[in-house]
Amino acid sequence: MTDLAFYDALAPLFDVMTDWEARLAAEGPFLRAILAEAGAHSVLDTACGSGGHALALAQWGYATAGVDASLPMVELARSKAARAGLAVPFVVADLASLPEAFGEQKWDAVLCLGNSLPHLLTDDDLIGALRGMATVMSPGGLLLVQNLNYDLRWRTQPRFFSPQGGSLEGQEVLVWRFADYDVPAERIAFHVALFRKAQEAGWAVEVHTTGQRPLLWAVIERSLAIAGFEAARAYGQMTLPAPPFEPATSGDLVIVARRAPRL
Repeated sequence: MTDLAFYDALAPLFDVMTDWEARLAAEGPFLRAILAEAGAHSVLDTACGSGGHALALAQWGYATAGVDASLPMVELARSKAARAGLAVPFVVADLASLPEAFGEQKWDAVLCLGNSLPHLLTDDDLIGALRGMATVMSPGGLLLVQNLNYDLRWRTQPRFFSPQGGSLEGQEVLVWRFADYDVPAERIAFHVALFRKAQEAGWAVEVHTTGQRPLLWAVIERSLAIAGFEAARAYGQMTLPAPPFEPATSGDLVIVARRAPRL
């Protein structure tokens, strides 16, 4: 299960961490090409965070909705949709409970971007999430997943991400992410340090930590088959031209799969 307290705390600074303009400029052509190849018109953005991808999809003409397990993230996404004048529904639900959240509604494509699946720490959690996504997809529908490449990261164990800075409610803020690796337990402790600068008090910092599982491509591929997906293929990043996934060198693991006609 996703650590909700971690993402609830992160929500106010989530958009400080993400340069949406640059990210969508890089990922948009790939995303639109993959959706066009699948003939998709309706797209569900799961683990949507602050809603950047869902809002872009709506602006590109797709029927779309976003869903996230964190209520503060969903509230942030809803406020951004209102400011943009976009009628995009955002729903609070985790991946395994998507069928309860959306009932009989089916989507041509389901996205799970932003390295979300590594927060699912057991095979049962991972397969349950994938089955939840499969259930709300039309037969033959498209699944698009984007994770970091843990085939590489688990071997090299990089500790630090680049910091991101900005402002929030008139305060200077800084977000710094780093990781600790527990090899015997096959777990990663993922930390986010949130710095805020008050005019008189100086800098204050909060550190929030959550567990991650180093999801290797072979594990995901096997889980996809169990959950009812087929024809899975992997790329090294969400750009065009799309590079093939190379376990030893790729920065990301981007997976495209189809829901089998019968689950």
